[in-house]
Amino acid sequence: MVTPLSDRARRLFAPALLTILLAWPGRTQVPVPAPTPAPAPAPAEQGTPPAGENRPQGPERQGPGRRRGQGREQQSQDLPEFTPVAAPPPLGLLGKQYFWFTMYPDLLVQFDPVTDTVTKKVKLQGGMFWSSTLTQDRKRILVVTDQQQAIEVVDLAEGTVLATHPFKEDNVTVRIRDVRECPGGVHWFVRTERVKKEIDRYSFEPSQWLLYDSANKKVVRKSPKLPEAIERNAQLSADGASWITQDDDGNVLFLDGRKMTETGRIDLRTPRFFGAGALRLTGTDLLDRRDPNRALMLFTSQDPVEKSRTSWGMVELDLQKKLVVDVQEWGPQVTAFGLRVAPKKLVAAAMTGNFGGGGGGGGERDNRSRLLMYDLKNGQKLAEGYEEFRPRRSLVAISPDADKMYIGTAGNDFEVFDAQCKRMKTVELEGEIVGRIYVVDG
Repeated sequence: MVTPLSDRARRLFAPALLTILLAWPGRTQVPVPAPTPAPAPAPAEQGTPPAGENRPQGPERQGPGRRRGQGREQQSQDLPEFTPVAAPPPLGLLGKQYFWFTMYPDLLVQFDPVTDTVTKKVKLQGGMFWSSTLTQDRKRILVVTDQQQAIEVVDLAEGTVLATHPFKEDNVTVRIRDVRECPGGVHWFVRTERVKKEIDRYSFEPSQWLLYDSANKKVVRKSPKLPEAIERNAQLSADGASWITQDDDGNVLFLDGRKMTETGRIDLRTPRFFGAGALRLTGTDLLDRRDPNRALMLFTSQDPVEKSRTSWGMVELDLQKKLVVDVQEWGPQVTAFGLRVAPKKLVAAAMTGNFGGGGGGGGERDNRSRLLMYDLKNGQKLAEGYEEFRPRRSLVAISPDADKMYIGTAGNDFEVFDAQCKRMKTVELEGEIVGRIYVVDG
């Protein structure tokens, strides 16, 4: 029988027992403990690693739970350097203007509103068109063709296709949905949707915005959306050097052409006097965005107390000093569809009604539409008339001299009315008229 050792005996025999075990043959020796390290030297100046170390600085240095590369600056959203391209001068309105529009099946045509005839036709190389964009200098039109996979550049003076820019990719169906010109005219923002062809299915990828270099025919940058500063339908200024847009309150913002940072604003929200409402621009410059120094804009203003009452009028803006020069309030807001302005005469055409397809509920159907002409110097109505149209017809243009208005869409014809809103004639073309009608100097 083994008697357990007392605590005192264990303390006495433990050192001797350890010595015997260490010396026993075939046993692995226990390593001798390392000496205590000397104290670390005092830390160097901030930002300099201690001697003998080579630690990466900045975003390359990794900490707990941090991926390599996190913290680096995001890709710059600045646009490339550019030479500003100005819009045509205001004096150009004294000359002759033409209509330009797309027409089925694959044509871009020039139309003379004096003789009401087609004077030039450009056959597109990529077949049927999908959308068109007039450039800042009003000398070219960018037309999306080739099943929305290419952009054709049409020279309006020569009536020819200058270049074609394909956006095709292998095993991917690309659809061009939007084209916007950047300052300088060389670069474009192009919004595309992509459908990738998999082995057994098609996968729809998120749409993306491309910054495209049209001179070198290459994509400079891709991003999921436009820079926030110009996302809200920003337009180029008349001198082509900056962007002009509006904020949520309706104030006019001026943005740097490259960096898209705010460089100034015109306050339209602050009441002009006690009891006045804020000014809301309608987006139509009566000077056709040609004057770099000023703009004449239509506006609406809601009564801050009687919310159901809204007035309209014209405001003059000084674009250099960035201030409101004059406000003319004309009276109750005009409710109209598709207001078309003739900058040469400061006259507008408007249309209201059921556009041939509606009627009063529970009562007699009224398919008539109301045609109107307004003097935009004082907001006075010049003429009005009532006419019945076939379904889906609407006002599409007013002549530069404000002596005729054109009813179109859903057909290959224009129904022409004079300045007194009286029917003149119907002009039939060889193909259906589609898309926006641009007014361009001849």
